[in-house]
Amino acid sequence: MNYQIFTPPEQLRDLVQCFWMLESDENSAVPENYFLMADSCPEIIFQYNEGFQAYSAQSARIRFQHSISDKFVVGKKVGFLGVRLYPHAVNQLLNMPANEVINHVFDFSDLFRQEGKDLADQVYSAASTTERIARVSDYLTKKTASQKSDPVKYFVDQVIAGKGSVDIQAMQRESGLSVKQFERRFKAITGFPPKYFARIARFQSVKDSYVLGRFTSMTNLAYACNYYDQSHFNREFKEFSGVQPLQYFKRPEPENNSFSKFSDGHPSAAKQREFNGYLPCGWFV
Repeated sequence: MNYQIFTPPEQLRDLVQCFWMLESDENSAVPENYFLMADSCPEIIFQYNEGFQAYSAQSARIRFQHSISDKFVVGKKVGFLGVRLYPHAVNQLLNMPANEVINHVFDFSDLFRQEGKDLADQVYSAASTTERIARVSDYLTKKTASQKSDPVKYFVDQVIAGKGSVDIQAMQRESGLSVKQFERRFKAITGFPPKYFARIARFQSVKDSYVLGRFTSMTNLAYACNYYDQSHFNREFKEFSGVQPLQYFKRPEPENNSFSKFSDGHPSAAKQREFNGYLPCGWFV
């Protein structure tokens, strides 16, 4: 499996966390299933060479931030281009509150009509990943050129940077907004109330810590990510992933596959990574 992660162009780095590409090849087996986990970030997924059997071989969709888990059957080969967005991207792309679309998946052309269909066709027919990323980057740059983010985004960024371990009440007081105003605007950006969003951010920090190998035991991992105890960790992990921690962490040890370290520079400079089944929002089995 050929897996690469790309840094977005400078003008999109406040909107796009990264681009990623996954393609099957003749020398490696394709996993049978994909397990989706809770995610605070929306993603645009272009499926240009089969992939999930629930969708047509060529399809484009937006999977909005979600608190649910799911399972997808994988076809005999895969070809994906993923655009991993920051939570506030929903506001800027669609000019609508994110809490109206959480836990949903929409066809790209349903949301963006003919221009969305045209972009998807360009991605399907592109000769390389570099060309696909360039097409999508141009579209997103034009689409969001005149959009401005809500100042409450500053506090959303703090929750993400703090991996969910933040003082929500202190943030609300700093904002100068009432509790209800702060929560309403926070939900409009992230889709979730502040405390719930912080729980998902903490859950995502568990996956990041695992990928980076920053723990020596399950208990140490739980405490490092600010869970009260092992049982609290197990319960919340099952809620957001659909599986018990041991089912996830029994996977082969990840090496050099961090989702927080992106390739620098132009997409063509990205290096192929050893793929062990993990994507930012789930895992293949």
